[in-house]
Amino acid sequence: TSGCSAASFCPDRPVTRGEMAAFLTRGFDLAAATGLAFGDVEGHFFQAEIASLAASGITSGCSAASFCPNRPVTRGEMAAFLIRALD
Repeated sequence: TSGCSAASFCPDRPVTRGEMAAFLTRGFDLAAATGLAFGDVEGHFFQAEIASLAASGITSGCSAASFCPNRPVTRGEMAAFLIRALD
């Protein structure tokens, strides 16, 4: 992770689903992917990481057409993402 800004880590702030996508993409060295996996990530800072997560089968989104990148990730979601990434 590179923190929440150039000079801060923000250890007490919740992690968003977009940030989690970046953690997993970097941590598991997932292949880069292009395209728009979900309609709500176009232009998002973590669009490429979310595309990689979708292409690898680690996520199917928060609904069929959305990823909800700015929503905090729950502990249950994080567990599910990790299980799929380790599979």
